[in-house]
This record gives sequence, C-alpha cells and structure tokens, in this order.
Amino acid sequence: MLSDRDKREVYDRHGEEGLKGGGGPSGMDDIMNMFMGGRGGGGPQKKRQVRVKPITRQVEVSLADIYNGKTVELDIDRQRICSTCNGVGGTDSSAVQPCTGCKGRGMKTTMRQVGPGMYSQSTGPCEDCSGQGEMIDMAKRCKTCKGKKVKRDRKKLSLDIDKGSPNGEQFTIHGEGDCVPDVEPGDVVVVIKVRPNKIFSRKGGDLLMEKEITLLDALTGVNFTIMHLDGRIIRIQGEAGRVIKPNEIMTCEHLGMPFHKSPYKFGNLFITFKIKFPDTISQPQISSITDILKGQKKGNAEQAEISKVEEAVVLSKYHEA
Repeated sequence: MLSDRDKREVYDRHGEEGLKGGGGPSGMDDIMNMFMGGRGGGGPQKKRQVRVKPITRQVEVSLADIYNGKTVELDIDRQRICSTCNGVGGTDSSAVQPCTGCKGRGMKTTMRQVGPGMYSQSTGPCEDCSGQGEMIDMAKRCKTCKGKKVKRDRKKLSLDIDKGSPNGEQFTIHGEGDCVPDVEPGDVVVVIKVRPNKIFSRKGGDLLMEKEITLLDALTGVNFTIMHLDGRIIRIQGEAGRVIKPNEIMTCEHLGMPFHKSPYKFGNLFITFKIKFPDTISQPQISSITDILKGQKKGNAEQAEISKVEEAVVLSKYHEA
C-alpha cells in the first residue's frame, strides 16, 4: 500500500474501509464537490450558487442630488471572459489537458520519511500547473488572453440614485463585475457618500439649518427667504406678535427630505435662530425700550432690599488673553 501513491492517499483519508470499498473520492474532489454543490461529506448536498467577489465603488453626491434623485455614471475596470476563446484558454478544447503531475486536482500530496516506518504527509499546490489543475498546449494557446481565459475590460455603467437615499446606502448592479470561467459573474456594489451642505444638515428625513436674525426681527417677527435644494425660493414668515428667543427652534412642516422609498412624503425643516444683539444703544433708545417694556421689572428685586452698597463696578467686554 505504501508503495502505491493513490492507495496510500485513500488509506490516509478513509482507512481500511476505503481500500475495501475500492477507494473514495480524492481530497480535492471532495472539496470541489462541496464547493460546487455535488456529493460530498457523506451524503447529497444542496447545490450552492458560487459567485465571484463583488467590485465595490464609492460615489460622492451632494445633498441636492439626494433630494432630487440623480443618475451617475461609473467607469468599471473588471476581468471578463475572453471573447476570442470563450474562456477555454486555447484555440479549441483539445488545447487544455488535465495536469499529469496532479491529475487535474491542482494539489499534490507528498510523503516524507521522518523515521523508521514513519512518514509525514503534506499537501500543497501543484508546481507543474501552478495549482490550476490543467496544462495548455503552447502551440494552441489563445493569443488574446495568453491562455488565462480572461482579460481586462472597461465599461461605463449608469446608476439611478433614489430620492431620499441615506448616506452609506448600497446599490447593486448584478453581473457586471469580475468573471472567471464556470462561475457566476460578480456584481458591482455602489456605496453612496453624501457631501456636507453649507446651509442644511440632515437627520433622517428632516433638514436642519441655523438662521441669524436681529433683535428687532426676534421681537417683531421674521420675514426672510431661502433657496431650497430643488431651486425653489421659499418665503418664511413669523407669526404676528410671536417673540423668538435665543437658540429657539422653529418648524416648517414638509420642507425636509423626501423619504426613501416614499419620495412623495417629506420630513420637516427645523430652524435654530441665533439672535444678533446690538453692541450699544443710545440713551433715547434706552428710554423708548424702557417705555415699551415698562411692565417688566428691571434688575433683581432682591437687590432693592440691600440698603448699603460698599462698592460699585462697571462691566467691560471680555478679551481672551
């Protein structure tokens, strides 16, 4: 048995029962059968679909592109089946023959004596065929792919980005990726990255923005316009008599982003108001404001109870050292 390499491999994998039963499938056959969906592992296996690893590309778009929807184009450099030899690697099928060194397995098992009656076994890629399991007649080798069965190809692909797509959303273009013979072609996976916008920030289906207004606007009502992401000019007005406080957030309903997969529904626009106060006011202005706000108490009522003041100071503007 030890002098017969094939019987020795059967014995190593299946023991004496394997020899009695006439041998079993080789190690590489087992692996290939399980990978490609044949019989292996002691019984029938459910067929598995094998697919080449996808090509992943990141596409950067603007927030306006996501609001309106956009078609983008990608140049994909990929590996495809050689059209000259149809993935054979030679002028005809006879140009490719199983490797005699590994009997078409792509792997070879070698035995090495490590002591009296003791052997070690190692398995690795066949050196004769570089693990391919086959040899190509150089006289019949395909001149286009040089026997590799595949060649590089470049194709321009188009992709429609849905309105309201979230940042990081993935789109799959099926079957347009790399190819190898006898395996399902790979896909192209496109990952969306949204650039920051100067005016709006996004939170789910809502938009957020900051608006600086004067103290007069805060007290008497705001009235301003914005250009939305689709180019519309929208006028935003405050409710009459409604005072806006510093950092107060107000809502404009249905002026947010379109919802993903429901592009006819929209989120809201939230506006945080930053109030710009005047640096100084004149004495007549102080009198006018005092008259207008005479219903409010000035200062802290508790201060009036202090009868004795030992020192008075004047506030000055803070300057960072």
